[in-house]
Parts: sequence; structure tokens; C-alpha cells
Amino acid sequence: METKWLEDFITLAQTKNFSKAANLRCVTQPAFSRRIQALEGWLGCELIDRGSYPTRLSPQGEVFYEQALTMLEQIRQARTIVRGGSLQSRQPIRLVVPHTLACSKAPHWVRSLKAKLADRLPDLSFQLTASNVHDAVLYFTDGASDFLVCYHHSREPIELDPSKFEVRVLGTERFAPYSAAKADGSPIYSLDPLAPLPVPYLSYSKHAYLSKMTDIAMESGPLFLKKSLFETDMSESLKSMCEAGLGVAWLPESAVATGSGLCKIPGPYFTDMEVRLYRRTHRATENSVAHEQVDLIWHYWPD
Repeated sequence: METKWLEDFITLAQTKNFSKAANLRCVTQPAFSRRIQALEGWLGCELIDRGSYPTRLSPQGEVFYEQALTMLEQIRQARTIVRGGSLQSRQPIRLVVPHTLACSKAPHWVRSLKAKLADRLPDLSFQLTASNVHDAVLYFTDGASDFLVCYHHSREPIELDPSKFEVRVLGTERFAPYSAAKADGSPIYSLDPLAPLPVPYLSYSKHAYLSKMTDIAMESGPLFLKKSLFETDMSESLKSMCEAGLGVAWLPESAVATGSGLCKIPGPYFTDMEVRLYRRTHRATENSVAHEQVDLIWHYWPD
């Protein structure tokens, strides 16, 4: 059996879609299907109920899913030990965070936790993985991270099993349109629906979580925007294009530093997102970082 078969199966179990899972695993769908079949051949049972749509696990697949998560975590721990690490004292706290929060919030969280826990956890270290929201959630639920921090909106909720995962709301963040500023501090571009010319628009890729937030923010009224002239997954890239005066971009407030040369465009075209922190329950963290470390970090995590 190959480790990648386990990772394939976990991805399929969580996406419930062969095509999407194959894309996330960076293989063609036929190759992905062959790997799932190879895992089933090794186990001697069918893991997927191929008589149903959408894709769902067979009863044996439901049982094996939990075992696959455990096996992968044990493999990761074995690698840490073999490389000379001590699970209790050396293994870093693993964080998975969307790109925007990794740039805007993560330095504050790490600095604050290091200061607050200097006496209790003097060797505290962190391993941060930055990803889009969708992949960050998959990474966390796969068992590859101790904590997940991500955005949450009631219209696009992040739904995790409360029996397996705990959640804290760290705060809210305003998601609003920004423009490069004139010398007097006012925005170069206006979103006034009566403006005579369409406004250049800088957008997120359609599959990005913040693209959905932009759609929600735009519902507040009619907008006269040009077709997107620049598209990306990352707010940092949009911010740079916006600072260059190339158009209007919707950005999380924390991503726009004071003195950046950007200003918020007045109007109703904004929405608020929660910033949420997730961890596994004690039952689900048996093979992760020591409970006492996770508990301390959970308790002292700054807003």
C-alpha cells in the first residue's frame, strides 16, 4: 500500500466527487480512479458505493476513513521521531490559514502566543501552511494541522462536525472596496451608480472564497464595472494592483495597512466576515500534539 492512496481516499471522502478530488490531488481522473481501485484491491473490499450519486462511501469505507486519518497522522509522527524530534517538546504547532490571514494576522498571533507562553512552553514553535479557504479546511480535517483559522460567513458557512471540532470566534472583519487614493486622500474611483464611465475591476478567481464574499458585497446596489482586467486567488496581489491605480478591489480590512496608499470607497458595498479558530476535540487529537499544549494555545490565542 502507498501513502498517497490514503491521501487520495481521504480527499475523495471529503469532496464526494472524483473529478474534484483528482484535481486537488493533481492527477487525471482516470489515474485517480485507478489508485482508489488499487487501495480497494489491497484492502479486499469496496470503499465507494458506486451505485449511488453523488459519490458516497460504502459502510466499509466509512469505517476505513477514520482509520486512514489515524494512519496518516501516525506516519507523520514517525517521521518526526526518526528525524530526531520529540513529539512532546519539539514538534511545532501546525497552523493552516488562508493566504490573507497568513500575511495580515499570523505574525500577531505567533508573537502574542510566544510572549504569553514563554514560561510554560519556552520551546514553542509553529509550522504555518497558507492556502485558499477550501484547501485549508481539507488540510485541517485530514489531520495535517492542529489549528485552522479561516473566514466564515452565514451565506458561505464553514460546516464542521461539532462532535469532532471545536470553534471560537476571534472577531469580525469588514470586507469592502478599495481604491488608490488621490493626493487629498479621496479615492481615485467611485462606485456611484450614476458615474458616467464603468470602473476598472480587479477580481478574485471564481473558485476563491473571497470571490463569493465580493458577490455578496455587490448585492447592495447596482454597479457599473468593467469586465475584470486582473484576476487572482490572492488578496495581496489584488492589493498591489489596486495600489498601482489599476482599478477597484474588494479587500479584507486587515490586509490594508495604514499608509498603504489605499482608501476605502464609501457606500453600502461591503460585508462582514467572522474570523474563526478551530481545533479537534480531545477525542480527535489522540495522535496530535500533546493535549496540554493545544489546550494552552487554545486558551491564550489572541483575538
